[in-house]
Amino acid sequence: MIRHLLLLLVVCTSLVAQEKYRPMHRLTWEEYAGTLVHWRRTHPKVATLESRGLSGQNMPVYLLKITDPKVKATDKQVCLVTTLHSGPERTGTTGAMAFAEWCLSDDPLAVETRQKQIVLIMPCVNPLAMFYTDRFRNEHGVDPYTGAGRIGKLWDVKSLTLTRPEDAPELTAVLSVIDEYRPEVHADLHGTGLQEYAPDQLGSRQMYHGQIMTEITGGAYSNYALRPWDWRVTETMVAAGKEAGFPSDRFEADAQRTFWGPELAPLGKKLWHGMPMFYSAHYGYAKYHTMLLTQEVAWEQSLVARMKGLLRIGNTVWNDERAPGYPVNRMRHFVGHYVTAYGSSAAERRDSRVELWNQQSDFALGFLYPQTDGRESLVVATTAAAKKAIVNREFPEAVRSFIEAGPELKVAMELPDEQLLAASDANDAKITHGIGFRIRLPYSATQTLDVQLNGDALTRSATDGYESWTADGFTQVQINVPPAKAATTGLYFITCAYKPSEVRLTGWMPPAEVQKQSATAKADASPATHTDVAYGSHFRQTMDVWLAKSTLPTPVVFYIHGGGWGAQDKTDIHQHLDVRAFLDAGISVASINYRFLVDANAAKVSPPLQWPLQDAARALQYLRSRAGEWNLDKMRIAASGVSAGGCSSLWLAMHDDMATPQSPDPIDRESTRVLFTATKAPQPSLDPQQLREWIPNSEYGGHAFGYLGKSRAETFAPFLANREQHLSDLSEYSPMAQASADDPPAYLLFTKEDKPPIKGEPQTDPTHSAVLGLMLQDALRPLAVPCEVHHRLDGQPTRSMQDLLIEHLTQRNSRP
Repeated sequence: MIRHLLLLLVVCTSLVAQEKYRPMHRLTWEEYAGTLVHWRRTHPKVATLESRGLSGQNMPVYLLKITDPKVKATDKQVCLVTTLHSGPERTGTTGAMAFAEWCLSDDPLAVETRQKQIVLIMPCVNPLAMFYTDRFRNEHGVDPYTGAGRIGKLWDVKSLTLTRPEDAPELTAVLSVIDEYRPEVHADLHGTGLQEYAPDQLGSRQMYHGQIMTEITGGAYSNYALRPWDWRVTETMVAAGKEAGFPSDRFEADAQRTFWGPELAPLGKKLWHGMPMFYSAHYGYAKYHTMLLTQEVAWEQSLVARMKGLLRIGNTVWNDERAPGYPVNRMRHFVGHYVTAYGSSAAERRDSRVELWNQQSDFALGFLYPQTDGRESLVVATTAAAKKAIVNREFPEAVRSFIEAGPELKVAMELPDEQLLAASDANDAKITHGIGFRIRLPYSATQTLDVQLNGDALTRSATDGYESWTADGFTQVQINVPPAKAATTGLYFITCAYKPSEVRLTGWMPPAEVQKQSATAKADASPATHTDVAYGSHFRQTMDVWLAKSTLPTPVVFYIHGGGWGAQDKTDIHQHLDVRAFLDAGISVASINYRFLVDANAAKVSPPLQWPLQDAARALQYLRSRAGEWNLDKMRIAASGVSAGGCSSLWLAMHDDMATPQSPDPIDRESTRVLFTATKAPQPSLDPQQLREWIPNSEYGGHAFGYLGKSRAETFAPFLANREQHLSDLSEYSPMAQASADDPPAYLLFTKEDKPPIKGEPQTDPTHSAVLGLMLQDALRPLAVPCEVHHRLDGQPTRSMQDLLIEHLTQRNSRP
């Protein structure tokens, strides 16, 4: 009994499936052609039908034109709908028929569309394939969609011609329509059918009810160049389909993959599989700047819904435009600045669009850079003479005045000067239909607006002047140059001075605590006279220079930043010294960067310390070489620095003069001696044994001699153990090893003492302890070299580097 029941269930299920997925009616040629003729007969006022060519077996390739002739064609957009893969992809054709039927209906949107657009529908481009073969190619082996023939493609992309047009009559018919109407938009329909059925599987050549596919809107899986350039067009269509209950796949977005490109080829299996290729639909884009899109159709009513979304765009004013129509009128761009079509009607804009589109590749665009709040510009050269004028800065006086009044660096052109100068008159644009330009101000409103073209003020005009309106968050400014003016103009220099309706601050500032630590306010209040002056070829070999105003040569503070020769930079000066106070006292200032130990280690320099020290000497020599130009007193230069910067300062002061009087390099001939040093928490010695004698827990210096580790202690131990191997280097690069009776005075400050400094006792901060100052004082005393050590617990009035530097640099004698 159970066995019989199961058998009955299987039979019933099979019958239900057969009923649900029963064969679908196969549209015949007679029905297709008869329907088109029927529509022409029943809607004679809005529908015309013509054959644009003959497919295989002399089958007409029909064009159905739907529009309201009572409204002038000059005010209408043109929307072309084709089915380049019609044949096996049957729902493309049936979808086009359903769409045509809706276009002829009394639906208010259809009525409006007929008044505002010319809708051209070619429901079956390849009738032989649709009604007889169910294969993509025509009788000559040509696929109208890709233009592929039996051997390669028929397309010559450079000339936009077919090498064998006689083999592609269907495609030739489509191209003839594109050439005649130069449509604003071209929608090519695809779908499901029998394309994957082998010949022995075709049977009755009928699809079945419920045979569908994943619907996609706007583009093609195989070719991501077949889609609207504005994703908002696609999303509008997707939304219209979704509102009707039909969702769409969004290609690489839903797949969460990035696009393919030549350098990304090794990642091929991780990329979106579509490629940018030239297919037949690109013809309209290449010749007329027609916006392209393709659609996959599973349900005919889904296609109708999505096409309604597209047609609404053509009927209304687009996102940031003034006139109704599709977004197709921007012909050339450069970083948000545009050359646009000109015209007061759809037909005028179409003529201008096509003319400019086919000449725009020889235009040169630019603008004042950097862009500046309250000022906008666009320069466009359409002739060789105009391009050369840009290079030679041959601008009208009013344009030069605008440029000079602003802070911009240059007129930034998309092409280098060499290409502009090499421009040929043979490529000069011939503009007979006018030209437009669009600049966008990054404010929704402005209080004032002064728009000029080549120095002449423009008035508000839709035909000869400018228009402005708020859209997409910008103040849109459209400049319109009529045909008569455009015909005699080659250089268009547009300037726009405006006052925003709101005040916006630019720039981000670190947290207050970080600003305080970095002395940010002091740095901003004292901008350098010369910034990042290079004294060597390495990117770190630079200095900032502040020049005091004086009729006489000024003394100089030569500052070297700290950071263990591996951190911080020249702006560190503001944390320790008041540059403005020096300038007010008639003292100039230089603060240097230098190569780090890591740079020397990478170059296998041993010991690495020599690079930052040698850079300090070279920077000082360079500064002296500019003394005449910068009004500096070579004899009154004091070296100053903190921690490692203080060590470098002491090394300069104690080392014999490193000038090379006979050098062919004038910088090498300059002295490296200084008037005195004023340093904070420096290391006067780098000898590990000497350091341990004075401070038993010393651990500084190993990194400066090539020892690497995660801590100072880790680098100090082997340094101390191998001290004998470094005696020669220590004698050269440890400051105290260079001490002599002719050394300049040294003033040392220590600010973190938590107990009296005593030789032989461990210190809380052994690297910056005042004991190090006592060690230097002890070494210089027998040499009669003045050495003052100041610290928190010395019982003396508090002194600062600032005080000491100003005090001794403002004395008139050469030694304090």
